[in-house]
Amino acid sequence: MKLKYAVLTIIFSCLNSQAERLVLPFLKMEAQSNIIVIANDDHPIPCPPEYTNLLSNTNLLSITEQEELREVSLKYQNVITTNGPAGSVFKGWSLRRMKQHAGLRVPTNTFWVACFAYTNSNAHEEIKSQPGNITARFRSKAGDGYDVVFAGNSLFAYQEYKHGVLDGLFIVGNDPNNPNDKEHCGMWARFVNGKILGKFIMWGPNSFTSSQSGFKIVAEAEFKESFDFLKYQSIPFDLAWTEVPTNAVDAAQDSP
Repeated sequence: MKLKYAVLTIIFSCLNSQAERLVLPFLKMEAQSNIIVIANDDHPIPCPPEYTNLLSNTNLLSITEQEELREVSLKYQNVITTNGPAGSVFKGWSLRRMKQHAGLRVPTNTFWVACFAYTNSNAHEEIKSQPGNITARFRSKAGDGYDVVFAGNSLFAYQEYKHGVLDGLFIVGNDPNNPNDKEHCGMWARFVNGKILGKFIMWGPNSFTSSQSGFKIVAEAEFKESFDFLKYQSIPFDLAWTEVPTNAVDAAQDSP
């Protein structure tokens, strides 16, 4: 009888452990077995000082990375249609389509980008620009570079590439509807060779007590092994775009 009770205790303990296990709602459930989820939207936690979501926080971004972001933010201030960044030459227009994006998932979503080459390097760039909003894809011949989005003249998203795959910083701005906030990020992670590795954090407005201000952590996870984050998203978000044949039926749009 005691053995039976002990077995039942172990079973119920395991069931309770599984029931209490946190998951990330934007990733497919079946892919989360090796992910350690520390917080999610239903179970947020206060943000410790070492993970304050300031772009100047050296626990998140190195001094070099902070300088690179500042340079990128300045680079596009005067970009308008065929007037590209300093040192670039306009080469023409090309049709593109987002690979996957929460708000842009219909297959007919196509758009024109201005293509630029750089006179002082082998780098090239594709830019989609509208008043106050810019999406750019910068690459060297080796496939190193970044994708960046500015919304309301404020950095909204930035992801780094090496040899043509995600590798390095992957960040999203705090609030695209508040162009005055240029100091905080809303999501932070790092990729290695196309896959996420290490810590992943998302922040939201603090609401634990009326006396507290700042941000809370609404999603935190530890990826102990390389994880194909883009493949297993249930809510797609990727800044990458792909080429579209100009003679494709669903790509028929007026040229810019």
